[in-house]
Amino acid sequence: MKKLFVLVLAVFIHFFLVFIHVPNSVAESFPEVMFVLDASGSMWGQVDGQAKISIVRQVMHEIVPALPHEVRVGLTAYGHNRKGDCADIEILVPPGSDDRNGILSYIDQINPKGMTPIAGSVERVTEALKNRENETTVILLSDGEETCHDSPCQAIRELKALGIKFILHVVGFDINDQQKAQLACMAEAGGGQYFEADNAQALLAAFQSLQNEVAQKVEKAKTIGKKAVSRLGKLRITMPASATISLNTFKIIRKADGKLVKTVKDPGADSIHPLLSGDYEVVAGFANSNYKPDSDVSLGVFTVTGGETLAIDLGVLVFNIADTLKKIPAGAVIVTRADNPEFSLTLPYTGNDYYFYKPKPLPAGTYHFAVHYQRGYLYKTDTTPVVLAKNIQIQKGLETVVTIDSGISIKEPADSELVSWELVPQGSDAPAIKINRASNGSYPLWKTYAVMPGTYNLLGYIEGMDEPLPLGEGLTISNGDLIEFDTGL
Repeated sequence: MKKLFVLVLAVFIHFFLVFIHVPNSVAESFPEVMFVLDASGSMWGQVDGQAKISIVRQVMHEIVPALPHEVRVGLTAYGHNRKGDCADIEILVPPGSDDRNGILSYIDQINPKGMTPIAGSVERVTEALKNRENETTVILLSDGEETCHDSPCQAIRELKALGIKFILHVVGFDINDQQKAQLACMAEAGGGQYFEADNAQALLAAFQSLQNEVAQKVEKAKTIGKKAVSRLGKLRITMPASATISLNTFKIIRKADGKLVKTVKDPGADSIHPLLSGDYEVVAGFANSNYKPDSDVSLGVFTVTGGETLAIDLGVLVFNIADTLKKIPAGAVIVTRADNPEFSLTLPYTGNDYYFYKPKPLPAGTYHFAVHYQRGYLYKTDTTPVVLAKNIQIQKGLETVVTIDSGISIKEPADSELVSWELVPQGSDAPAIKINRASNGSYPLWKTYAVMPGTYNLLGYIEGMDEPLPLGEGLTISNGDLIEFDTGL
């Protein structure tokens, strides 16, 4: 009987050890968080009568304790020790810590005074993450752009390429458009999202959004050991409802053999597609007028995992364009990504421009919008793209409105030998736009054309003359200006 008891006890202990091994392995996969805080001197600046650093302290005292208890944390700060020192970067609480009170204590003691070495801070953090198995969500808050590195976006892209398990989210606090473009680029390079906050409420909302994302990852990690293994996964594509008008199709292509496995016609704002595990390219087919072939653009390559649903959450670019400018003789509209030169969506003129300025679904990122003007049997206009909007931030699930309301037209003289004109930004040799006569008349010269706000010189080319005439210098076009310029010819 004693031997039987010992045997049963041994079996029980073995079973118990095996049983508890599963939740331990799951726990090891929980995400981690590293906060990187800007402690440069500008954090003493005020928002709504309160120092920015004080607002950050209040927000962090709400966010840090509210993170799921399974999440380990860390804290890095820069600019808090010395003025003018790009090496002033310190990991105050190392990654993988559960000392949340220590993090809050450090934050309360931080005294902003120095530079903004963002790229160097991310490099220091990733060096500390090299040997960690779990993915770390790095949340960087800054109230300004990089002041120590010439190409911070490229630096972060190179760090990401090393294969270290991290994603970088960036929160811009009380910043201008130039700073916003750089910070958003760094977030994209780090595989994360960019958030913008102009006041305390918006800053708290941004951090709460990131807190929710981490919480979702924790819940996902908890269910890993409970799921039955399946080769079948799902791809879910979502977008704001306004975006669907521009789309004819989604094409889902298996990367392993290049086979088109599914064509989704007239996709809705939310669609789910069961697929075998593997890598798939999703191609969006944008509609063109008069039943012409779609303009296809790749949204990226995505890995579908058995038993899981992978979400592709698109944002949408919405156009607010002046009625006069909707009539410009555009030969194409072009959307490009600032951080991915391979992404280029071109909608050509196919008899009418119905789809040119319809809302366009796009992955989260930074984009430029351009047109080129018509060229054909009659029109002889240069087809170099004319950029009308730069650094447009598209966010998941949201509409981003770009306003195009500035432009120029040349007043038609009673009699003129003008054969072309070009508008050149001051300080540049390359024209922003060049318009030529048509084969059957000068009418393209007198139409209204959209251009970005700026200061320009206007040059005219007269028949029989080798050099251009300066028709206008220091011509300022502001937001909302539709200028008719009298050349005096």
